[in-house]
Amino acid sequence: MQEHIKILDESKKMKIIKKTVADILGDTETEKIWDAARERLKEILSRYENIPPKEQIHTNLIFPHIAVYKSLLENHSSMAMEIMEKGETAAAERTVKLFQDVVKIPFGKAIFLKGFTAGCKSGFGSEAGFRHVIHRADSKCYQMDVTACPYVKYCNAEGCGELTRIFCDIDVYAYGNLDGVTFERSQTLGTGGEKCDFHLYLAK
Repeated sequence: MQEHIKILDESKKMKIIKKTVADILGDTETEKIWDAARERLKEILSRYENIPPKEQIHTNLIFPHIAVYKSLLENHSSMAMEIMEKGETAAAERTVKLFQDVVKIPFGKAIFLKGFTAGCKSGFGSEAGFRHVIHRADSKCYQMDVTACPYVKYCNAEGCGELTRIFCDIDVYAYGNLDGVTFERSQTLGTGGEKCDFHLYLAK
């Protein structure tokens, strides 16, 4: 459990989110929030002791977010979601820039699509807590429907289903403005849809 607690303080993503909180609320208040979040994270982890390894890759992201969000709600309820959204967006900037750089190199769009397909297969399958149906996967298009998602599952279980939306929104931020690659999605499980209908394809 101790290794998981460290994620709150040592992961690059959570450090960036912490900086965002500090920029808005100040260092002293942020330390109070992080102290509370550490205790909440311990409680959360005690409820889920046998999560499969591939699913843990996702819960290592989900659980610290829940812990910080709930700690923000305690004294800053009107600002909690906005702060989390700003922090998550800031934390995603490096990944977004990497994707943008890849699609600009020769054959980069095809490389990106191939990498996305491989990533979905290895990190978003049933062993990671997802359930999905792939409709098309080739050098020009990847299309799938996700019908079960650990982000939805655990946020709902911890009583903060509304937090799932920030994870959904990052997909749009990451894939929605890539040169020559079109990302479409009409609904998500995290925003009340029946599925997450991912569709990435090379723009004509």
